[in-house]
Parts: sequence; structure tokens; C-alpha cells
Amino acid sequence: MLAQDEMGPEIPIVLEHADSLVGTGLGGTSVRTFVGNVRFSQGNVTGQCDRAVHDAARNTVELSGSVRIRQKTMTISAPSVVYDGATSFAHANRGIRVDQDGRIITSVHGDYDLQRHIATFHGNVHVVDDTVRLWSDSLHYDRDRDSMMAMGRVLIQDSINHSWFSANAARRSAQTAIIELLGDARVWTWSKDSTTLSDTTYIQSDVVQSLPSPTDGSRVVLATGNVRLVRGTTAAVAGRLQYVDETGRIDLHEAPTVWSDSSILQAVSISAESSAGALQQVIGNGKAILLSVSDSLVPIRYDQIGGNSIVMRFGEDSTRTLQATGEAVSITYRRESGLRKGLAKVVADTINANIIDGSLEDVFWLGGVSGESHPERLVTGREAEFVLPSFREPGMRPQFVPVPSRQSLLR
Repeated sequence: MLAQDEMGPEIPIVLEHADSLVGTGLGGTSVRTFVGNVRFSQGNVTGQCDRAVHDAARNTVELSGSVRIRQKTMTISAPSVVYDGATSFAHANRGIRVDQDGRIITSVHGDYDLQRHIATFHGNVHVVDDTVRLWSDSLHYDRDRDSMMAMGRVLIQDSINHSWFSANAARRSAQTAIIELLGDARVWTWSKDSTTLSDTTYIQSDVVQSLPSPTDGSRVVLATGNVRLVRGTTAAVAGRLQYVDETGRIDLHEAPTVWSDSSILQAVSISAESSAGALQQVIGNGKAILLSVSDSLVPIRYDQIGGNSIVMRFGEDSTRTLQATGEAVSITYRRESGLRKGLAKVVADTINANIIDGSLEDVFWLGGVSGESHPERLVTGREAEFVLPSFREPGMRPQFVPVPSRQSLLR
């Protein structure tokens, strides 16, 4: 709907009421000043204020003092507004508030195109919706499409989905319920019954999309580019991630690495499954390797188990089981009486093991077993030669970043 009810000749701004009229302007110009309980209209736009300077020739009006401009269900409130009737453009530079069907947008400066229903806001932008709050440096708002583009130090709080978002820029569409974060994108999400940070999932990447699941009312998070994830004692890096909040399932692609306590899993793709907030199993598919540091004094020495697929299942205590299948192989460094004794390499169809307190225990090699041993004198200084072909240097483990607090929103 246009500020003018229909396209056609420009509709003049009409000053309908004022307590007093002050002068007619210098030299008989068309500029007049209205004071006290001022009311005006233009098509489907109406307004009121304490004082108005009306230029009939230019079809503009400068409004000040408790300004209210209305268009159907939208209301603009500001200390002062310059309204151009030729373009249906309202400009406020001393603070502005827009109310639209329960949504409230406030900022220091604002421009509203009442003909195209598009607004831009700058300076301490704050949006309050039924379930979402947004803070940013600037905001572009399309009323007809019910969409927003926020830029600069963006923070979003989604209370219904128990999530925080931050980014350099963000798009949000109420019609599609999609939030897209661009540049240093970060997400914190937790279950409604969670009370501890260990139950919070933290995701950071270049781009993040949060969208509704096509099958139920849960949320799906898609992250791409330099993905980092931390939840409790588990952390991960990857090029691409999908996280389904309802099921707690995480799928990692593009050179993923997962840290779980002192174990490190690498594969072509990795999926993690949780139940009731607790990690149940992690599956690595395609050139999978499980790593653990063999010697804290020689951190480049990794005990390794590899296979086409590795499955780790988690118990209630610190014990977990591991199974590597398909061209399985293990490399383990040996010690006797505290002395380093080289390493053993064993190939088998399947390798089963228990991981207790971060150490491999009770290793079983099944089917087509063959092995070789390398003495310490041939291993020292050559550790880089004793790694599986798909091994990648793990790098630094991602660290948890605290959830934003209300104090962090003070600008």
C-alpha cells in the first residue's frame, strides 16, 4: 500500500489542525509554522506533533515534539522528523521508534520510505519481537517481505529456541523463519531444561544458517567455512557442519577432526549422536583414524588406529568402546619399566578396543592379522614417518567462548 492510496498526481500534505498559526513566512512564501496539537495527513499517512513547519510549495513538513506518524498498523515515534510528501520519506536523527504488529525497532537515526515500506536504522539499533531480540549498528527493514538485514556487531537472542547468535552481519526472514549469519558467525544453543555451560553447544564459522526442520518444529544449524564446535569435553573443526537441535545429531564434512577428552578422531566425514544431552557414539567414515598422544614428553608420538570406518560408543563412566573395520591398522608405541621400546604396527580386518581414561586398553585384532615391530633406535627422531597415510596434524583444540550477557550489549 502506497502512502498515497493510488498511483497518480502527488498528494499534498494537509495540516488539519493546530492551536495556533505563526506567520506566513518571509516575503509571503508558502512556509507556515503550526504550534500546539498539530495534526496532518497525506493519503493513508496521518500524524501529530507539538510543532510543524509546513512548506506547501515543496510539500514538506518539519515536525517536532512528541511526533507520531501512522500508516495502517505501523507507527513512527520520534522527538523530531522531516517528512517529504513528494517521496513519502520520513527522516529522524534524534532517536526513532517504529511499532509494527508487536515488533518494536529503536535507533538513534532512522529513515522510513512510507511508499515502499522500507526503512533503514543507524546507531544502537534494537529490535524486540515476540521471541527474538536483535542488537546491531545498522538495520535494513522491508515491511512487506517482513525481512531484516542487520550489520555491525550483530547480536540476536532467540528465547523460544534457547539460542544466541552473533556475527558481522545477519539476515532474518520472519516468513521463512530463517536466520543467516555472515562473517565471524557464532551460535550458542541449549535445551530448555539446561542449567550448565557443559550442555551448551557453541558453533563458530564464516557463515551460519539457522532454519526450521522440514519434518518437525526443531531447528537445523548449517555452518560453512572454518567451522569450530565445542560442547562439554567434545570439540571439533571442519569445513562444513549440520546440527539438528531436536535429535542432537551433528554431521561434519570437509576434513573434520573431533576431540573427545584425550582422543582425536579424523575421517572424510564424522557424525556424532547424542541422547538426553549425553554423547552416545561418534562415527568416522572414510579413511578414519583415532589418535591419542602416547608420550606427554614427546607429543609428536601418536598411538593410532585406522580403518575405513571407526565407531566409538560412550558409556556412563569414562570407559568407551572402539571398533575399526575395513583395512584396519594400529600403530602403538611401547614402553617397558618406563623406558621407550619403539613401536608395533599391526594390520587386521577388524580392531576392537576399550578406551579407559583416555588410554587404549584390551586391544583385539581379528582376521588376517599381520604385524611388524620397530626398535626405539629406529623410531627416535623419525616419528613423522610412522603415521597413517590419511593422518592430519590436529592443530589447536577449539575453546568454548562464553554466552553473551546483557552487560555485553552495553555499547
